Amino acid sequence: MSAQEVYARAAASVAALEIVDADGQRVGERSATWIGENRLVTACEGLQVGMALRLRAGPDSVPAQLGTRDRRRNLCELQTTLAGHALVQETASPQVGQRVFAVSNALGLGIGISEGVVAGLRREGGEPLIQFTAPISPGSEGGALLDDRGRLIAILDYRRRDGQNVNFGAPVAWLADMAARAAADAARLAELDRGHALARQEQWPALAALASQWLATQPGQPDALRFAAEAARALNQSTAELQAWRALREALPQDVEAGLDLGQALLQQSLLAEATTLARQLVAEHAGEARTHWLLARTLHAGRDLDGAEAAYRRALAENPWLVSAYSGLAALAQARDDHAAAVAIFSRLSGLYPGEIWPRQQLIGALLRAQDVARAHAELQNLPPAYADSAEGWYLRGVVAAQLDRPQAAVQALHNSVERAAPQDKAWALAELGRALAGQERYPEAIATLRDAVQRAPDSLRWRLMLGDALRLGGRAEEALGIAQQLVAEQPGAAAQWMLLGQTLIRLDRHAQALPALERALQLEPRNATLWASLVLVRQNLGQRAAAAQAVRGLRELDPARADLAYRNHVLPFEELR
Repeated sequence: MSAQEVYARAAASVAALEIVDADGQRVGERSATWIGENRLVTACEGLQVGMALRLRAGPDSVPAQLGTRDRRRNLCELQTTLAGHALVQETASPQVGQRVFAVSNALGLGIGISEGVVAGLRREGGEPLIQFTAPISPGSEGGALLDDRGRLIAILDYRRRDGQNVNFGAPVAWLADMAARAAADAARLAELDRGHALARQEQWPALAALASQWLATQPGQPDALRFAAEAARALNQSTAELQAWRALREALPQDVEAGLDLGQALLQQSLLAEATTLARQLVAEHAGEARTHWLLARTLHAGRDLDGAEAAYRRALAENPWLVSAYSGLAALAQARDDHAAAVAIFSRLSGLYPGEIWPRQQLIGALLRAQDVARAHAELQNLPPAYADSAEGWYLRGVVAAQLDRPQAAVQALHNSVERAAPQDKAWALAELGRALAGQERYPEAIATLRDAVQRAPDSLRWRLMLGDALRLGGRAEEALGIAQQLVAEQPGAAAQWMLLGQTLIRLDRHAQALPALERALQLEPRNATLWASLVLVRQNLGQRAAAAQAVRGLRELDPARADLAYRNHVLPFEELR
C-alpha cells in the first residue's frame, strides 16, 4: 500500500488525546490508538488516575478514563463512550528494512503520517523493541506504527529515543499481556495512585509518610523514592530531597529520567561541580537524548561558560527541535550578552510554532520589554490567543506593558484584574507586579502590603524580597528595609542589586560612611549603573570627600550626561558656592 492508502485506512483509528487541568485548560497532548470498539491504548508516562482526559477523533471530542495499566512497558488502556475502528494487528516480528508508517498526533497538530523503515529489533532490559526511522515528535507517543499492509505492529513510544530518526515502538504482541501484568502489579499501582492523589492535594507530610512506609517494606523502590524526593522538596527539606534523588539514581543507573532529576536537584542546591560531572556522564550514556545536553547546558550556563552552554543548547535542539527549554536557554544566553534581538527572534519563532498557547507570547513580550521595544510589546498584546483574552495571564501582560508605557492607572487596574483571576498558586506573580506598579505611583502603604503578600506566597524569591525592601526604603520604613537588604546580601553576595539596596537604605538612614562600601561593591559588580554613580556622588559629598565626589560626577557623565549635571547642581555646586 502507498502512504496515501495506509493513511486512508488508519487515520480514523488514531485519536488525539488531550490532558486537561482542573481549570479546563489543555496541559498536554499525545496520541491514542483504537484496539477495540470503546478501547484505546496510549503511552502511560505522565498519566495518573484522576486526570481529566479527552479524545478528539474528527469532529467528536469525548472524555476518556484510564483502564488497565502496564507502566513498566509504558502502555495504558483508555476507555471511552466513543466507538472506534480497531486496526488489524500483526504480532509477528517485522523484518529489518521493511517499510513502516507512523500515524500520530505529532506536536498536537492533528493526525498525520510519516514513512520510514524498520531499522532493527532491539532489547531493553530484556524486552524486545522495534526500532524504526519514520520521524515522530512529542505528541506522537501512543500512536500507531503500521506495516505496508496497514496492519498495526507497534505503539509509538517517544520516551525511548537515541537520536534523530532513531525511534522505538512497543510490539503489538504486548497488548495481550496488559491485563495479566496489571493484575500482578495491582498492589504497586494502588500505592502509586495513592501517592499521586496526595501530591495533587499537596498533602506533603502524608506523602512523605507513604514513601517512608513503602521504602520500609521495599527498600530502593523507585516510585517511593520519587515521592520521597517530591515531598521533601515541597517541605524545604533539601538534604532529604537530595538523598532521595541520589538513591533513585542508584536504583535506576541506566534510567535517564532518574539522572535528569538528580542533576536538576543538584543545580537547585548550587552543587554545580557535581551537577556538571553528572550531566557529562548522562550525555555520554544517552547522547541521543536531547535533555541530557540541555542539563549540561544549564550547568555550563550556571558556571558562566556561555560558549559551552550555547553549544550544548544547540546540540539539544539538534536532537529534538521541539525542546522548548533549550530555546529558552538560548534566549537567556542572548540576554546575558545583551543580544536582545536574538532573544526576540527565538520567542517570535516559538510564538509562531504554538499560536494557541500563551507562554511563548509571554516570553516574547518580556524579551521586547528588555529590548526597550515597548511599542512592539504593546502590539503583541493584540496577538494573545482568544482563550486568554480575559485570563490572569492576559491581564498580567497588559499590566506590565502599561507600566512600561507610563500608564500607571491602567497598569494597576490590569494587575488587579490579574490577581482576581489567578489561581492561588499563581497569585504571587501578579501581586509582585501590582506592588511594583503601586510603588511607581508612590502608593507605598498599598505597595508594601501587596509585596508582603507576594513574598509570603513565595519566600524564596529574591527578586520580590528586593522589591519589598525598596518599597519599604522609599515608604519611610528604612529600618525594616535594612533588615531585608542585609539578608539579601548575605544570601547573594555576588548580586549588584542587593548591595545597591543596602547602600541606598543606609543613605536613607543617614549612615553614609556605612553606605559607601556597599555602593562601591555594587559598582564593582555593575560598573555601568548610572543610579549607583548618582548615589555615590551624594555619599562622597556628604562625607566631605569633594574631590572624590567630583570624580564620581565625571564617571556618571560618561553614562548619563543629563543626570550628571543634575547631580552636580544638587550635591556638588552648593558646597562650592559656600566655600
